Amino acid sequence: MESYPQAATQLRLYTRRTVLNVAMLLRDSDIARCVRTYLLDAEGTLRAEYEALEVRVTRIESCLADVGSALQELGPVLCRMSERLDSLDRKVEVTQQLVGAMSVRLSDLSHDVVRMDARFDARLEAFAHQLKDLRRRTGRR
Repeated sequence: MESYPQAATQLRLYTRRTVLNVAMLLRDSDIARCVRTYLLDAEGTLRAEYEALEVRVTRIESCLADVGSALQELGPVLCRMSERLDSLDRKVEVTQQLVGAMSVRLSDLSHDVVRMDARFDARLEAFAHQLKDLRRRTGRR
């Protein structure tokens, strides 16, 4: 026999105890048999769904054990990587400071070269004038 059909708009929820009490009052009636069949079918469906869910949960739990052990193994590796990254950060910071100091020194050297170039040009020009004067005095060109 099929379960008792109900329209969705007329659907009401009763506790299991209430339904069983009504079923006991109508023990041998056709309605009571329909209600019992419906309850057994509903319970059977729920039990099957519960068992399927139980299998899935068990499978997930078994995977979680593997994940837990993997995380335990991964913990020390991540710790070492973190220490290495911290060390690299410190080295990069020192390198940046060194590059900054070298940049300042190079800028100072650039200014020194410009000053020396100007002094060299001035001395070369003075030497050229002295050479001209010397040639004039000696009569050579």
